[in-house]
Amino acid sequence: MDIEITASWAFNRYQETLGRLPRVTRSGETVSIGDLSDIEDQFDVFVFDAFGVLNVGETPIEGAALRIEKLRQAGKQIVLLTNSASQSRQKIKKHFSALGFDFTFEEIVTSRDILIVALAGYDPKMSWGIIASDPLSFADLPCQTILLDRANIADVDGFIFLRITEWTTDSHEELINALRAHPRPVLIGNPDLVGPRENSFSRQPGYFAHDIWDRTGIVPQFFGKPYANAFDLVRERLGDQGLEKRVVMAGDTLHTDILGATVAGFSTALVTGQGVMRGLDIKSCIEASGIHPDFILPTI
Repeated sequence: MDIEITASWAFNRYQETLGRLPRVTRSGETVSIGDLSDIEDQFDVFVFDAFGVLNVGETPIEGAALRIEKLRQAGKQIVLLTNSASQSRQKIKKHFSALGFDFTFEEIVTSRDILIVALAGYDPKMSWGIIASDPLSFADLPCQTILLDRANIADVDGFIFLRITEWTTDSHEELINALRAHPRPVLIGNPDLVGPRENSFSRQPGYFAHDIWDRTGIVPQFFGKPYANAFDLVRERLGDQGLEKRVVMAGDTLHTDILGATVAGFSTALVTGQGVMRGLDIKSCIEASGIHPDFILPTI
């Protein structure tokens, strides 16, 4: 699994998983715009992905915070919809505040929120091995948990991927072997394959999830974009009038942000300048994937 992660590799790998993703239900003309001010009057709610749209790694994208503030001043409702499962909403709010974004707690929807809701449906006696950075990073999960390592991999009833920074190839091979010997549930808190950094791409839990699916036949359960559970929670946050509001999702990835929002019935805006698809032939990618955003823009 030691391969070079590039934008082309990421797109091709997403294409390989296309049959496992929600089905596209809409296609049509894609319009190029300069930034979101060009379509501001068309929508009541603006939903934003984080990585590749608001920030790249630990660097905020120039003008992004100002754009969100201008939308608020224009009376628009803002939602941050992120597949970041490694931190609570409180920590995400603090993190983005340090980057210059003034999100309220209520504006933030994370794949971790969705996972926590789903865990209530499992037997509370189950023990879960958590792929994460440290025990404090999952202390809020409503289940019996232990930080997974090669010594305890046979002792747990299921596995939850939150963050894979410390997840090694050797550890992953141990997990593959353990799942082949004793199949157990695998929950994925972040369906993304990769995340854009300043000068590279980082592997994300979805990268390992599809490898597990390929090699063991075990179908992981995904929480976050592009799956319906993410967009259902957005609608819940929008309140009783949410279905009547005009909503657009701004994201940098066809197979997560744009696909999921399209299936949910939202309009979509693909941001191409800094994220997962930077440097690719966007028109060719759209045609190859069959995922058609309503708008294309270099930055928000």
